[in-house]
Amino acid sequence: MFDFLRRAIRAARHETKPAAPASPAAATGLRRGGFVAVDSLPFRLQAGQLAFVAPEGSQRIEAYGRVDLGADAELHRYYLSDDSWLQVNTTAGSLDEIKLWRFADTRHPATRADFDRWLERGSELGRRSVDFAGRRYRRVWGDSADWAPPVCFDERVYTRSDTIPEYTTTHHCMLFEREVESMGRMEYLLISAELTGEDYSVVYSVGVDTTLADLAVT
Repeated sequence: MFDFLRRAIRAARHETKPAAPASPAAATGLRRGGFVAVDSLPFRLQAGQLAFVAPEGSQRIEAYGRVDLGADAELHRYYLSDDSWLQVNTTAGSLDEIKLWRFADTRHPATRADFDRWLERGSELGRRSVDFAGRRYRRVWGDSADWAPPVCFDERVYTRSDTIPEYTTTHHCMLFEREVESMGRMEYLLISAELTGEDYSVVYSVGVDTTLADLAVT
């Protein structure tokens, strides 16, 4: 699943340009090369109710991704060693929310034309609801129309340096959610059509809300 490791090797052959400023999410203690352990007990107890599976044990943060959404809003992504990742949302340096994600499926369009079809009206990416892993998720972004265009943003990914990104990925993504009544929480599905150079992929990630209290960062 960790296509970014392969991309990093390719990107290392080319000159990189912009430097990353210090992350306002640094107050969480999360950082590239650090470790984080997730309290997985609540998820194990409700395993039959969730498509999400929490990572076990201490996870190394293999890479860091940063997205500038504008208006002082940013996404900070910390990619863990066990096909999982944490996303910290910040606004003007203040922490808004944290979500814990697990890579659930990846599809590889063979050509750019195949990739572009994921962005066209009527594609699964923007439907009002999506069935995944035997569960139905409702679209979060967009109006009440039957199909909404995906949200597009660029993510700079840092794997070997905290100041120079190895590569940039363009995401065309849509967020879906469903209520897990037995747990009193939401489960999310993020579908992202990703373009990195000439690499095309469509990544399905399943996630849940979490807090710093659920994480042991070292």
